[in-house]
Amino acid sequence: MKNYVLFIFTILLFTSCLTGIKNEDLIGKWKYTKYEYTNKSVAAPNIDLSEQQPYIVFHGDGKAEIYSSGKLLSHGTYFLDHKIIRYEEVLENGVKRKIPFLIKALNQTTLVFETMEAEVKRITAEKTN
Repeated sequence: MKNYVLFIFTILLFTSCLTGIKNEDLIGKWKYTKYEYTNKSVAAPNIDLSEQQPYIVFHGDGKAEIYSSGKLLSHGTYFLDHKIIRYEEVLENGVKRKIPFLIKALNQTTLVFETMEAEVKRITAEKTN
């Protein structure tokens, strides 16, 4: 009986890891509430989130935009690759730039994600719709 319970627990744990994050979990407007560098040797810029009110919007059709101070900063497309948001920004001249974001936490109201650069930026955001 003990082995059977351990087997069921292992199967449940394994299948829960495979399901991962679904696109539906990400869709919506996410207002930034915290912005920090994880590397303590990097001086974090003084960003006034209450003034700039930055946010990111993920649409169901795979498009996304990033806004700050009421202005569009970036737009492009995205798709989920397990816990990575694969964002492809479209610049003014039509050039595309790939920017991956690692999802550290996601639930119905909070999204925590990080840039995947040498100077890692961690952003905490709250869902507004």
